[in-house]
Amino acid sequence: MVKRPMCWLCLLFIAAVWLGDLTGLVPVRETAAAQSLPGEGFIGEKGQAVVYGRIYQYHYSKNSTGICLTDVCLKSQLRSQVGDISKKLSGRVIIYMQEGSEDVSQPLGTWVRVRGKLQEIEGPRNPGEFDSRLYYQTKKIYYRMSGYELTDCGGEVWHLREGLRQFRGRLADSLEKAVPEQAGILCAMVVGEKSLLAQEDKNLLAAGSLSHMISISGMHLSLLGMLCFYLCQRLRLGIGPAAMVSVGLMLFYGMLAGEGVATMRALGMFGLAMIARAIRRSYDLLSALALSVIILLLDNPAYLFYSGFLLSCGCICAVGVVLPQIREIFSFEKAQRKREKKIIQRKIIQKKIIQTLEMGAAVQMTTLPLTTWFYYEIPIYGILVNLLVVPTLAVTLVSGWAGAAVGIWSVSAARVFLIPGCALIRFYQGLCGLVKGLPGAMLTVGQPGIWQVLAYYGLLAAGFLLGRRTGRRAVGVSLCLLCVSAGVMLLCSRFQGSLEVTCLDVGQGDGAVACTLQGKCFMVDGGSSSQKKIGQYTILPFLKSQGISRVDAVFVSHTDADHINGIEEILDLIRTGQTSLKICHLVLPGLEKVDEGQERLAALAAQAGVAVRYLNAGGKVEAYGVCWQALSPSVRGQTDDINEDSLVLLLEAGGFRGLFTGDIGEEQEERLSGHLMDCDFLKVAHHGSRYSTGERFLREVCPKIGVASASATNTYGHPHPDTLGRLEKNRCRVFLTKDSGAVTLKVGEDAVRVRTYLH
Repeated sequence: MVKRPMCWLCLLFIAAVWLGDLTGLVPVRETAAAQSLPGEGFIGEKGQAVVYGRIYQYHYSKNSTGICLTDVCLKSQLRSQVGDISKKLSGRVIIYMQEGSEDVSQPLGTWVRVRGKLQEIEGPRNPGEFDSRLYYQTKKIYYRMSGYELTDCGGEVWHLREGLRQFRGRLADSLEKAVPEQAGILCAMVVGEKSLLAQEDKNLLAAGSLSHMISISGMHLSLLGMLCFYLCQRLRLGIGPAAMVSVGLMLFYGMLAGEGVATMRALGMFGLAMIARAIRRSYDLLSALALSVIILLLDNPAYLFYSGFLLSCGCICAVGVVLPQIREIFSFEKAQRKREKKIIQRKIIQKKIIQTLEMGAAVQMTTLPLTTWFYYEIPIYGILVNLLVVPTLAVTLVSGWAGAAVGIWSVSAARVFLIPGCALIRFYQGLCGLVKGLPGAMLTVGQPGIWQVLAYYGLLAAGFLLGRRTGRRAVGVSLCLLCVSAGVMLLCSRFQGSLEVTCLDVGQGDGAVACTLQGKCFMVDGGSSSQKKIGQYTILPFLKSQGISRVDAVFVSHTDADHINGIEEILDLIRTGQTSLKICHLVLPGLEKVDEGQERLAALAAQAGVAVRYLNAGGKVEAYGVCWQALSPSVRGQTDDINEDSLVLLLEAGGFRGLFTGDIGEEQEERLSGHLMDCDFLKVAHHGSRYSTGERFLREVCPKIGVASASATNTYGHPHPDTLGRLEKNRCRVFLTKDSGAVTLKVGEDAVRVRTYLH
């Protein structure tokens, strides 16, 4: 490192960007939020607006097509004598056309005018959620629009970009026609097109630690680039011209593959390697990485916080820094040379296996903190899977490239070229499926603290230092393994000092999670009527981020969709083996008249291997100092209103009391009169409806903290001002998920602290 000034410059630049964001002097991750939309005159009722810009890219998915506009202006909706008034927007806008609107097929570079609902891209509202704002910010997209009217305004077409886009589409179409079953994975590997990739395949590859396979990165570019360089030399081109031709072709390939950050990092390093060859200078891997990182961060500092960028750079650091340390300390190659080898072929196989193991270990050691930080899970058998897969990826890629190119002219001929690639993909899928079924295939560890990440890398460095400086190899290896093991244990440890109750922001719905000091987890409801796939995109990521792989009981207050559709979704994922989460018990209200929703939930739980239990007034669930007592429903007092028959739960843990009231109204509150007591926390009933949480009820409960769960765009008026007024009158501190995001209560011995995810 002393002889690499570019690396030191890169580290200083990274530190400056990180500290600038941390202190707020240069708020990198708040850039999108800072791009405030213009005020009156430009934005009409309900966010209606008119934008004018050039089509820069298309973003395809299974259900929709996104249009990315650049050079965007926002048109004023007020009449003016001087003509149209416009305001230029910073950054790009992504537009998804509503169903029923005309199909969008304009070439790149075309100017278009779009009318629709414009809004800033929001960040996550719950721990563990995917950060859409940061993801789009890495693409310089700050706004999104739901468009319903698009007008073609002409303009000069970007012929090169449009030609590459159409060529990419033809390659993807040829693969889909030739091998429809493997087309999703092949398209992602060959041209970076992931719209055909099924979620099941993504989950399968993640279980086998093969997600890198479907990301266009260094392996793809170096393989294809060196193949081009070799062919150019075979055509008797000089080293310089061959290098320039190879770099130019890889630049076009990077544009064709979508210009992802990992692709551009790999492209920069490949270009530097070719320039070094052309001018006959030595190429240093780490210096090339440092220069590429500086250039990328100068273009967009948000990359520093993006998983794809960090994991891509982490893999290169593993090769350039960690791998040499492993080889020196463990001395596999020296030990191999000392052994007597009788068969040459056996020597080659052993050497390849050892090199692959070394590489896998280096990558896993380096990227483990990043994996846990962004994905909260560790694929335990990842090294073994990559040991079998990585040596054959080159064959798969060459087969895919050849089949896609030939398929443009002949689908039948493409199938011949794709035989080895498809066979290997089926092998990868079978291997990942086998690994996924093994016990403990995915270890859920949660998101570590930043201090744990720094401590891990400190222990890793200490292990290498001790391993190298110890005279005896056995002692050095032992000390190194000890430090690495300590780092892994520290990184995967969760430190929770008290009971925590988190009310998730699920939009118009309800969902709460309680975690005890002993590691027990309980859920109360989980659904939404305003957000799709709330189980997959909100509840499951939250549980994973907290290191929760087992939920002891899921309580269902009642079976309205906004309380259970997320639970149904999770049960279905468990049933189909698409999540490693385990649920022990599903607790339903004990009613004489069982509705259709209860029957459906109970059947789904049985299919997922979850025990079903029914609870009514007087029933209890106790575990490790935590008691859940049901105050309602009463079988005798059963009504015809599903809301009034909600399961009302009193949580008691030490001196803390929390009341979860479902969707009960004043009628059920009157019935509960005399059975209530002072509470520290109240989950406000029915999203803060005007006809719940009455005066008498509040006088008996006397809550200190209340949380109302509702969407900011709901049409019911939740939470109602009258309800909020009653809560404030009774000295209850109220938090609204629509304003605060997820609300977490940390229960201490003498106080309850509240932490909101937003603000």
